Amino acid sequence: MSDHEHVHEVHQRRRTVDRRVISPAQIVAGIIGLILVVIGGVALARTGFDSLTGETTSVLGIDHTALMGVIDVVAGLFFLGAAASSGGRSTLIGLSLGSLAFGAIVAIEPGAFDSALGGGRDLGVLYIVIGAVGLVASLAFPTTVVDRVATQEDGATTIE
Repeated sequence: MSDHEHVHEVHQRRRTVDRRVISPAQIVAGIIGLILVVIGGVALARTGFDSLTGETTSVLGIDHTALMGVIDVVAGLFFLGAAASSGGRSTLIGLSLGSLAFGAIVAIEPGAFDSALGGGRDLGVLYIVIGAVGLVASLAFPTTVVDRVATQEDGATTIE
């Protein structure tokens, strides 16, 4: 070998990081979402789609119009989205505050919403409870960041 020739060894290294942000509050958001979707779905199944307001049906002892069924389903889907997202805790805080505000308005002035939503004060109380449970869960439970690092070097994979 001459002085100008060099031998270089080539090593390949690839590192991947799988980061997950999890919080027990996401489970609470999922449960709230499922409850709302089921309540809204039952209300819609019973009232039909002929008229969004007017006709009411009782779901878990609370009267619902078709419009309130739609609101329940949409709110439930938002809570389910918060449960599935990595920023679920902050989203749950916003959704919970919105539920508290909506519930308080309906509970304070139930007569103004009877023909449109059907539920009166009981409906307002339901949304106040949903908002309070979501808010307490989002503030009480910590968020945990879990990193899984995989390093691949010359065909061998190491997971840390």
